Amino acid sequence: MRVHLTSPWIPAEWVRAHGLEARGIWFADKFRQDTPPLAGGVCAFAESVVRFAETQPDSAVVLTTACDQLQRGFDAAAFRGSARVFLFNLPATQTPVARQIYRAELARLGQFLLALGGTAPAPEMLRQEMAQSDEARRRLREAAPPAAARSYAESVARFHTDGNFAAPAVCTPTAPAALALVGGPLGAKDWKLFDTIEAAGGRVVLNATLTGERSLCPTFDRSAGLPPALAAASRQDADEPEPFDALVAGYIDNLVDVFQRPNTRLYAWLKPRLLARQVRGIVLWHFTGCDLWRAEWQTLREVSGRPVLLLEADEAAGISPRDTNRLQAFVEMIKQPWPRQAN
Repeated sequence: MRVHLTSPWIPAEWVRAHGLEARGIWFADKFRQDTPPLAGGVCAFAESVVRFAETQPDSAVVLTTACDQLQRGFDAAAFRGSARVFLFNLPATQTPVARQIYRAELARLGQFLLALGGTAPAPEMLRQEMAQSDEARRRLREAAPPAAARSYAESVARFHTDGNFAAPAVCTPTAPAALALVGGPLGAKDWKLFDTIEAAGGRVVLNATLTGERSLCPTFDRSAGLPPALAAASRQDADEPEPFDALVAGYIDNLVDVFQRPNTRLYAWLKPRLLARQVRGIVLWHFTGCDLWRAEWQTLREVSGRPVLLLEADEAAGISPRDTNRLQAFVEMIKQPWPRQAN
């Protein structure tokens, strides 16, 4: 059975170790296939998740509490009789209690997977799944700086579909307008945005959307979960902690998202990459109704010191003619030489 995940912070390794198929919902063939009519204030992504859950009776969908819209979407799906939906409580804080909550939620998710027909994961199976995904993430992170934007998005999508690494095409950096794309989920049906940016003379050198490079942050330390006094010794010992401990630590300690409070980890991750890749402007991509990312616009502009274009994704996949014009004007603006600072 396929288990569709709505967040990269839910371990696909945990699902696969139960003998089930983990899939990122953003790249599913029938996701956002039709244009649903939107009720006022409803996020198109959340509504698409609910419709997908209702029309895929042979699959399961895992939603999270990181987004109010998805949380309400779970309520709607469950009310309409969708039995194979699960709401995962993603803690927003960065505390020891948050780790305990995350650990308990993974255990609860495991019970849900068993009810779907999965099998209890053997430690060695979980360890193998973690090793494979960790290596794939590492290679994708290393491939990011020189990669062509659309090809890189396709490689990340491949990882979120089957956990494997596919090398993206390398792009010769010729466009003077280096952009960062920051924000919520960017699905396969939205990839024409990369083409629009390149046609305007720009290039996305940092894909920091929920489904881009930022989703590759989890990494596993074999000493994770041990007390500090034992962690150093374990690196020289043959004994390792249980892989489940490393799984919990690898995700909760490396989660980078806007819903965290405080969300300083997001900017700690973002700022050095903006500098290293010489980003001149930021496109903030979010779905209509996403208050989290809309509220971040001013802070993102102030912290990054770069112009920010707010770009909304609505129920129609892709980019509207009006927003195409706005994007083209934004690229033309950031092409201009930056003024010299007075000494």
